[in-house]
Amino acid sequence: MRAGRGALRALLSLVLVAACGCRAKQAGGLHARLILQPHDTLQFTADARARRCGGGRGFVLEGAAGGSGLLLWVRSGDSAVGGEYPVLTRGDSIASRGVVGGVRFMIKETDHGITLDSGVVSVSSVEGRIDAQARGSGIDPNAGQRVALDASFHAVPIAADTASCHVQL
Repeated sequence: MRAGRGALRALLSLVLVAACGCRAKQAGGLHARLILQPHDTLQFTADARARRCGGGRGFVLEGAAGGSGLLLWVRSGDSAVGGEYPVLTRGDSIASRGVVGGVRFMIKETDHGITLDSGVVSVSSVEGRIDAQARGSGIDPNAGQRVALDASFHAVPIAADTASCHVQL
């Protein structure tokens, strides 16, 4: 009986270690820093995910936690993932390559948001995981001020499901 319990404990330990290893491999991360002019800084971290767009329209990177989040639609124009992408204006439906992005953030109990209108996003992909560095800015309509973004996505797995990526004006 004791040998059976020892084997069961060993098996359970292996299952737990394997489960923890799978979870660590699946989760990607986002770290974002917002610079609110002239001198305030806001930071947040979140789990992140990536999904390919249906119809080969690129992919979506997103991460959100506690009312703050970042969403980037990377329009690659082909099946390639890596490279540098300029930030496009929200209504740009013509450019085949670029990024459309938005940030939502909380200041005290008030929500704010920006649509990126300038900047660049650098993307690389290794073994089905995406790393991206986003630097850009946009206007917060609530405060009437420019907000700068410096964000990085690390080891974000590309999900099996797809996102519907269409321009809506």
